[in-house]
This record gives sequence, structure tokens and C-alpha cells, in this order.
Amino acid sequence: MNQFTCIAPMIDGGTGNDVYMNTQAAEDNGYASRSPVRITGKKTTVAVLRYDPNIPYDSVGLGPTLRINAQCNEGDSVEIDQLKVQGTFSKVRIQPTTRSLEDQEIPSVKAAIRDVYLSKDDHFTVSLNGEPLELQVTRCRPQHGWLTPDIDIQIIGKKSRRSIIDVPSVSFDDIGGLDKTIEAIKEIAIVPLIHPEIYVKSGQEPPRGILLYGPPGVGKTLLARALAREAQCNFICISGPEIISGTYGASEKALREKFAEAKREAPSVIYIDEIDAIAGDRKNSRGELEKRILTELLIQLDGFEDRGQVLVVGSTNLLETIDPALLRAGRFDRRIHVPYPDVNGRERILEIHSKNMPLEEVSLSDWAMKTVGCTGADLANLCRHASGEALHREFGLPRLTNPENFSEMELEGLKILTEDFEQAFEKFTPWATQQRRPATMGRVEMDAVIGHASAKSELIDHLVHPINNPEIYSSLGLSCSGGVLLHGPPGTGKTMLGRAAASLANVQFMAVSGPDFLSKWVGESERAVRELFQRAEELAPVVLFFDEFDAVGRNRDNSEGAHHSSSVVAQLLTMMDGLKPADGIYFMASTNKIELVDEAFLRPGRFSKCIEVGPLTNDLFFEFFQNQIKDIPSTISNQEWLNTVLRLKDKVTGAELKGLIDQIKHCSARRCIAEKTEVCLKTEDLEQGLRVSRHLFRTVASVEENVILDDDWDDDNDDEGEWVIP
Repeated sequence: MNQFTCIAPMIDGGTGNDVYMNTQAAEDNGYASRSPVRITGKKTTVAVLRYDPNIPYDSVGLGPTLRINAQCNEGDSVEIDQLKVQGTFSKVRIQPTTRSLEDQEIPSVKAAIRDVYLSKDDHFTVSLNGEPLELQVTRCRPQHGWLTPDIDIQIIGKKSRRSIIDVPSVSFDDIGGLDKTIEAIKEIAIVPLIHPEIYVKSGQEPPRGILLYGPPGVGKTLLARALAREAQCNFICISGPEIISGTYGASEKALREKFAEAKREAPSVIYIDEIDAIAGDRKNSRGELEKRILTELLIQLDGFEDRGQVLVVGSTNLLETIDPALLRAGRFDRRIHVPYPDVNGRERILEIHSKNMPLEEVSLSDWAMKTVGCTGADLANLCRHASGEALHREFGLPRLTNPENFSEMELEGLKILTEDFEQAFEKFTPWATQQRRPATMGRVEMDAVIGHASAKSELIDHLVHPINNPEIYSSLGLSCSGGVLLHGPPGTGKTMLGRAAASLANVQFMAVSGPDFLSKWVGESERAVRELFQRAEELAPVVLFFDEFDAVGRNRDNSEGAHHSSSVVAQLLTMMDGLKPADGIYFMASTNKIELVDEAFLRPGRFSKCIEVGPLTNDLFFEFFQNQIKDIPSTISNQEWLNTVLRLKDKVTGAELKGLIDQIKHCSARRCIAEKTEVCLKTEDLEQGLRVSRHLFRTVASVEENVILDDDWDDDNDDEGEWVIP
């Protein structure tokens, strides 16, 4: 016998019962191609060996059906040896495992059977009308042998009860970005299903139910299917439309039958998708039917006293709508949050969905950085769109809509480029944005923020380093629980600095302002604050940024509507104090008037650090100008830009400078339209933009006169002289 590591093959035979081995490894061990071998995982089975030079030397490729037969997962060690005795079935009975067959389908199934080597209870796959159909050997003579179309085959149309009702092909290795969630599921769910004796010995009951909650598209259903796959359990899915019926009592009956089926086929996992559709809070229930279904579900959950190997898994993206009766101990014992993937998770998800795509010089790590706030479903969609863009670029729509086939050479030459991903990214909308969630997409590099060197340094020290290096801070007994308050005049770039800090820490950025949750109705503002923190938890790790914080955190002693303001401030303080570093929510805020912020927010543990963000200084104006126009054709010389700097006030905010540059661009646009010329910034555009933005200029006459430059001033008469490029 020889031991190998089980991996998923790049291709899988039509029967799903072929094992793929490195050509050299097979020859070294004396295994002939297309010969039957014995495979021993947790269970012993047989399969047909095939050569594959792409398989690593010390590994074997087993498809999902064969992994079910051998009861092994990817990464497990399996033993393979040659069969000393081979034969052909003299008689065999097979049954479908996924669905029952109609009588007229049975001859087609027999005709679709290929030569395959099997043993009793093995699963294999045939193609029926273009769709895969899984079958199981329920009886055979001898115990293993070749199954060929010309032997005595009895096909039972009824679905096999001893089968895995639904065989999920996905494993935890196929899911990226959810390592912590998977670890929690393994501990809570898989261990009790695989080793129930542990709980019997300890005198404890295993968890009865698990509730997965998180936004749509993060992989809750995928996790449930992988759970059943890894635990080698039957998988029974329940959805709302499948249960709900207009006939009185039919919905409750259908639910009872599902639970009875799971108990009969144990070990089983019952998965209730979108459980809020059939188990919403009875206080808000719209009708009697919903209440009856919920009552039946509660009865079934409580009635499984002896269901040691039946686990109920529910999923929802609306946790707050679930009836509280379902969440008590003994029903859904554990709740597991399924978050948005972080940057490493997004890269892993992109690798999974692009593994069969012909990428050329596409940096998946770069796209992982750009796709902050994207779910796994969003990233899969991005890959699909990129493939579509590549097809359009290479062949064009007229060719794609032509019924003529493409040659093999043409298809092999297709490459998916970075530009295809860029085009796809511009066209698709992530789920968070669709739902108007306050998650800011895209990165802002810290170097793109001009000036504010001191503020940048303090932000990195007090926010970025603790987020990126939690192990160092925890070893010192420190945490990143304290927030950062940025204060300074309007337009100095406080929000931009917050976004840049979040990008540098590779976490999401969630910006909110007072109008997002302030309400005149009693209790509504406090409720909105709680919901805000719940949304932040869904997006974690996230920087929660409060813009114009003085509007919501105003000093309670001096605020109008003192009672309303006090209650909002108290709710904010309660939510901030209730969070732990493990929650992954980091606070930032900005204000123009720090003196209006309630002092309770400024103590350590809340906003532990206050950082001043002032206007830009003269020496940074030129850099700002060059950064804003770097990609635009221009005939304006550096000397002219330097002369412009001289005319400005001593201190101007970034927003004011951006407004000046926009005015110059508007003047250029009007001129290009009038002259019908290509886009190009010229000196006359600069002069016109300066006239429109006179409020940014300092006095050129005497200080006492406080004269503002008028429209007909002349550069040549500027008393302060001209800046000269060294």
C-alpha cells in the first residue's frame, strides 16, 4: 500500500469514479492506466486509475463523488493498492440518489451507463438528457466488479433511502475568506456529527441548531453545504416557497415530513434557507399562516429528543426579524456571524473563481485591494463579467451572435487581461452599494493626500498599526478600542484622511453623518444608532467614521433640545463602551468645532486621540496643483503655476484649491467647445479661473487698504515679485 494526499482533480471523469495519479508516480508503483485500484480513506472503495501528469507526485485527484465513496476530504491521506482479484458484476441493482425516475427514463439510464469499476454502496454519475444523474449500487454480486451496459442490471426508479439525499460537491477548501467562520463551524457542528460519543461520554447534549447570519452573498448557503459534505451527512434543504401552501395544514405537514426524512436518513443536516421568511417575529406577522408554520417549527425543534446526529442550520440576513422564541437555548443554540471577506479572503475567492480562466498579467492581489466591501458573490460576478469583456474585446458582438462555431485555435488564444477586469469593475455594482449601505468602495492611498504629515503620522501610530499588528499590542495588554477625532476647518481633508487610513489598514470604511440617524420622533434616533452599529458589525473589520460629529455628539450642557440630544449621546456612549476589540469596529470622527463635542467622548477608551488637521501651507500648493492636473494635457508652465501660488492666501484648504482647479478646468472646457479644439489647459484658462476665484487671493495693495484684486490686475505689476524655479 502507498499513501497519497487527496486533492481535487482539474478534470473529473463522466462517472465521477476515476482516480487521477501522476504518470511517473503510477509507473513507479506499477499501476497501469485504466486499471481498477482499491482506495482506503475512512471507508474502502474501488475506482479506475487514470494518468494525469499535472497531479503532484505524492497526491491523487479524487472527484466529489469518489470522495464520498471513500469518505475523505481534500488534504486527507488515502491509501491506494492494486486489486489482486478483479471481476465483472453478474447481477447488480442501482437506484438514483438525487431524484426518483419516471418509468420511461429507466431505459435511457441503462443506455447511458459507461464501463466503471464499483463496489457495494458506491455512488457514480451518468448523463441523462444532458443533466448529471447520480446513482448508487445498492446490491451487487460479487462485492466489486466492472459495471457494463450488457450485464444484468436492475434499475429501481424510486430514490434510494440509504443514499446521501443531496451530495454537496463543495468543501471548505472551496470557500475563501471565511477561515474564522469555518473554524467555528467545525468546532460547533462537525465534531458533534462525526464524534457524538464525545458528548455522550461527557454527559452533555450536542448543539441542536446553528443560525448563520450576515449580508446576502457572503456564502451562508455554501457553508451549510460544505458542512454536510465535510461531516459526510445527508443534506436536506428547506425553503419558504417549498413549505408554504394555501391548503390548510399542508405547510405544517410538509415541514413535519422534512424533519421525519432527516431523522430517517441520519446523520443529516437540515438547512432552512432565509429562515426569516417562515420564522419571522410573531409580533410583526402578517397572517395566521406564518404563525402556524413558526409554531410547527418550534414543535419540531423541541421534539427531537433523540436526534443526536440531526443538526438544524438556518440562515438569514435579517437577524433582527427572527422570532425570539427560536433563539433560546435548546433551539438555535449558536449564532455564527458570516462577515464580508477581508483583503486576504477576497484574494482567495478571486483565485477560486479564476482558476480556470486564462489570465495574463492580472494581479489578483491588486484586485483584492480594490474590491473593499465586495461579497463572495460580487467577486464571482466580477470574474464572470471580466470573461465577458474579454470575449467582446477579442471577437466583438457580431461574431459572438453568429451561430458559426469558433475554432479551437481561436479559443486557445483567448486571454483575459487587466483591462477586462477594469471594464467589468466599472459596470458591476456590489451588493453593499446596491443596498445604499454606507460602505465606501475603492482605496485612497495615503500618499494621494497632500500635506498633513503630522496628522498622517499620528493616524498611523494610533489606528493603522494597532489594526495591522494586533498580536503585538495584545501581548502588551493594549488594544485598538480607542477612537480618533480629527478636528479643523471645513475642507481640510479630514474625511479623505479617514478613508486613506482605512485603506492603509486594509479594512472597510463606513461614513455616516447626523441626518443618517437623527429623527424628531422619540426613540427613533436611539434605534437608528443601534441599527448603525449592527450594520457596522456586518461590515467588520470596518472604520466607522462620523462626519460632523458635533451635530450628534454635541455637549449636553449647551445644546438646544437638551433631552433629545442627551438621549442620543447616551446611546452612542453605550454602544461605544459595549464593543470589544474582537468586534472589529474602529471609530473615527471629524468636526469643525471641537469645543462643541461633549466631554464624555474625549476620555480614553472612546476618542483617545484628537488630531488637528489644518489648512495647507504655501509650500504645498504647487504639489497640489500638479497632482490634480497630472493626467490632463497642458501648456501651462511650472513657472506660471508657481506665480499662481504667490497670489493665494497664506493658508488655503484643499477644498478651496480643488474648487480653483475645477474653475480652471471649466474655463478650459468652454474654450475647447467654442474653438472646437482638443482638451488642453492653457494660460488663458488659468487666468480666467483665477478671476472667478478671487476670494482665494491675498491683498497686493497695502494691508491697511485691504484691497481685493479686481478683474484687471496685471502680473507684471505684482509688488511681491515672481517665484523662480531654482
